[in-house]
Amino acid sequence: MVQPVDSFLSSIRDIGEEGYEFLLRKPLFLLGEQSSRVRKMFLGLRRRQSVTIYAGVLWVIPIAMFNPYTNLFMVKMGLSKSEVGIYQSLMNLVSLVGFFLGGYLSDAWGRKKTLILFDIISWGGYCLCMSLSDGKWWCVWALFFLAINAGSTAPYQCLLAEGVPSKQRASVYTVLQLVNLAPFLLFFPLVGGLWEAKRGLVDACHEMFWFLTFMIAIGIYLRWRFLPESKPIEKTPESWSHVLRDGLRQYRDVLKRFFKKPASVAFLMSKFLDEWMIWAWGVYSSLYFVQYLGLKESYLSILSQGSGYVVFLVLFLVIPNILEKQMIRILGLDQIFGFAAIGVLLFLGQGSENVLLVGFLSSSLGAIGGAFYASVSASVWMNIIEEKERAKVVSATFALIKIGLLTGMVGALLYGDVSPLFLLYLMMGMRALNYFLLRRISKSLAAAH
Repeated sequence: MVQPVDSFLSSIRDIGEEGYEFLLRKPLFLLGEQSSRVRKMFLGLRRRQSVTIYAGVLWVIPIAMFNPYTNLFMVKMGLSKSEVGIYQSLMNLVSLVGFFLGGYLSDAWGRKKTLILFDIISWGGYCLCMSLSDGKWWCVWALFFLAINAGSTAPYQCLLAEGVPSKQRASVYTVLQLVNLAPFLLFFPLVGGLWEAKRGLVDACHEMFWFLTFMIAIGIYLRWRFLPESKPIEKTPESWSHVLRDGLRQYRDVLKRFFKKPASVAFLMSKFLDEWMIWAWGVYSSLYFVQYLGLKESYLSILSQGSGYVVFLVLFLVIPNILEKQMIRILGLDQIFGFAAIGVLLFLGQGSENVLLVGFLSSSLGAIGGAFYASVSASVWMNIIEEKERAKVVSATFALIKIGLLTGMVGALLYGDVSPLFLLYLMMGMRALNYFLLRRISKSLAAAH
């Protein structure tokens, strides 16, 4: 009985010491050096990564405006609270096809062509359906097209990591987050909130989706015009039957080699838990704040705006100071912040006289955890995958995660038919489980190095 407790306290102490180092001590003493260090991160990007990241920010501008209202809009169109989650969970089956084709075609056609193909089909279909939506089935079809975007995951991740030394990969993901935060820092969420307040939920969302359509068209053109070509790794398939036969064989061989690596299976389990929670909270956060806690709809933009600034401070002051070896040591820090974010809602949210303050505190803690997950965890994950295997490993592992996300229907039923609190308690338990899993991975990777 004593040994597990000692192990837990030891891991808390280790991660606490690292957290103090990077959250408090270093930012305070290195504040004057940060501008130069962050500027070098931006200037050090190669053209492939720069075009991939900077064209994508055109997506983020309108998404920052309407994202807090998307699921409220779908409920307004006729989907029930349970159906919002159930349909999004079922669309993971569509994503499986996208992952398979995206990973295979990235190696056979090249990353640039595959990325642009799936962006045109998925984002184009999604935008048109949501812009023209006047009922629930338009929203369902929009979710179908968005699920096809899974095919762009492999080429996108490969373009971010291609030709970049492992020591610099964290810088690429940090720049990616900083660039995607720019619309939040420039008050676009508040613009979305004012848009919704002036035009009403339905009209404002229709208009913002048309704006998204326009911005995506520009972004796709920029990638087509300026993104360097990637050399195919595999032979171009002779027919679609060859895609199926050869693709399945290649996936099998690559995964067999990958899962022999230390911590690969455990890391996949950890990513599934994270993606499940990100999915569930992404679906139900706005509904929880507005319908359960009573937050005013337009105030959702304030939560997005405020948490964006919090993430910026973490990415600017903290992440650039973390070395590659230290990233392994602080695995699990994101789970602590995520656990605290849910705890704030459960123990301070109900009956609070200031729901906006509670929501801001919870969103900020969750955003800090998300920043560590997207920079630290993503970098460690990419570093254990070899360059030539990356497209298929990324596609296959995300496909496995998508299969697991079919269990998201359980979360949808818990929220819609039982109680939102059950879903939050479930997520707290998953955060605790993932923390211990990541600490085990940290020890395994440290021993391997």
